[in-house]
Amino acid sequence: MMKLENRNILVFADDFGRHPSTMQHLGKVLAKNNRLMWIGSLALRKPTYKLHDIKRLIEKFRKIFLVRASRESPIQTGNVLEVHPFVLPFHDIKIVRAINDFLLIRTLKKKIKQNNFHVPILISSSPIMYGLLGKLGETSSHYFCLDDYSLFKGAFKSLIELENKLLEKVDSSFSVSMPLLKTRIPKSGINNFLPQGVDIDHFFNINKTSAAKMDRIKKPIIGFFGLISEWVDLKIIDSLAKDYPDCSIVILGDASVDISSLRTYPNVHLVGKVPYDELPSYASRFDVGIIPFKINELTAAVNPLKLLEYLALGLPVVTTPMHEVEKFKDYIYIAHDLNEFTKMVEIAIKNDTEKMKEERKKVITHYSWEMITEGIGEIILEVEKGKVG
Repeated sequence: MMKLENRNILVFADDFGRHPSTMQHLGKVLAKNNRLMWIGSLALRKPTYKLHDIKRLIEKFRKIFLVRASRESPIQTGNVLEVHPFVLPFHDIKIVRAINDFLLIRTLKKKIKQNNFHVPILISSSPIMYGLLGKLGETSSHYFCLDDYSLFKGAFKSLIELENKLLEKVDSSFSVSMPLLKTRIPKSGINNFLPQGVDIDHFFNINKTSAAKMDRIKKPIIGFFGLISEWVDLKIIDSLAKDYPDCSIVILGDASVDISSLRTYPNVHLVGKVPYDELPSYASRFDVGIIPFKINELTAAVNPLKLLEYLALGLPVVTTPMHEVEKFKDYIYIAHDLNEFTKMVEIAIKNDTEKMKEERKKVITHYSWEMITEGIGEIILEVEKGKVG
């Protein structure tokens, strides 16, 4: 069995350490035995004047100018070198894309030389970097498709074109859901399913003292963690708050949409974003975890990471129907309408047992990020072996 180790890997993804996303988890495992140069977010959608976007722009500029103030030396965290290049966030304009590509190639070639980061493997979850393929001395390139980005609100119109061009050039692709796997097929024909994973040690070994304030919230607790975004169905949360006044609805996470309606309910607790290190402690107080996603073209391709994390905590889960959650139908409740969702929440709480908790935790042991990353590494090395051959 081949193992991916002692290699230089260029990663184009969301900003390192910002959110515990799929790419972040994979990157942290890869960094144990490899050097990573992590290129921060190049943007997938147009910025707006909303507070959430303004805060994000300020955060991004701070990172860019922090690097410049340090004489353009990358920020280093262990084996991960962070690079936050400046790009103009107007990717629908062809001339702007050409300028961005020129600046990125110049910047990254300089970083590669400065840090002796030659002959890297390239992996990317962003179609925006298409113009860089073949320009950075990479031995192979691999696309990680995590969502149908073109369906995001405010997404750049050029994303579909750039993604199609990228699939023409990469050596392989990895997709997190069957709808994406069937539609994001690279010219090479090397198309792989990428299951979501879970940090098993993190969710199994819980320090309950770090979230003591949760003990002051009345049980039973119907809980959700993650970003409240446009694909979260607030009508479901509203309904739960109305139908179960003796339950507490706890939301752990920020919101990028208007959630003022939720603030009107005395049994809804908007805790806000909690540090990932403390998330298992907070969420372990839930009596049921919910995934109230809208069902539309965007969520049809979603593979919710939080499902595995709920199960790792032993929680019963009630979710709306998505292709990838069906694989866990023996361990979760799948609701097909609002009425069924609210009824299943009550059933999930009342019928839960210690045996069922242990069964949920047991099934998750097959989805560790270590196992998933090891499988990815084997595929990448096979691809490189085939190119040499």
